[in-house]
Amino acid sequence: MRFRFLDGVVSSSLDGQGKIVTHVTFPESEDYLTTPFHNPFQVPFTIVLEAMAASGGRLIELVSQNKVVGLMIKVDEANFQAPVAGGERMLVHSELLGMQDKNGAKVGLARTRSRALVADRAVAEARIAYLCVPVKVFK
Repeated sequence: MRFRFLDGVVSSSLDGQGKIVTHVTFPESEDYLTTPFHNPFQVPFTIVLEAMAASGGRLIELVSQNKVVGLMIKVDEANFQAPVAGGERMLVHSELLGMQDKNGAKVGLARTRSRALVADRAVAEARIAYLCVPVKVFK
């Protein structure tokens, strides 16, 4: 079990508040695809949500020029429209709605909106709140 929620960044733009597109393919060999709690080989919605949170967190890092780490503290809203199957490639489009301190001088808050797609099919949307902690706290 790897629990890797992002495979990479497809594109990013720091124009306006900032946007990012990330991607992840959930390997069919993951343990969470064969549990009795959901349809076989369906990625649990919590894992899809975690991928959207990781995408928003990566956007916060980029906007702050790696001076801040975003830690998810609250899911303001989440909507799941369709399942994701193991082996499918999911794109996550995230945009920053607001961020208190982009310079990493103090702890602050940020909010993102993310939309997940498989091919051209929307699978989930979420607004997520983060606690933004300056990287210097971790050093």
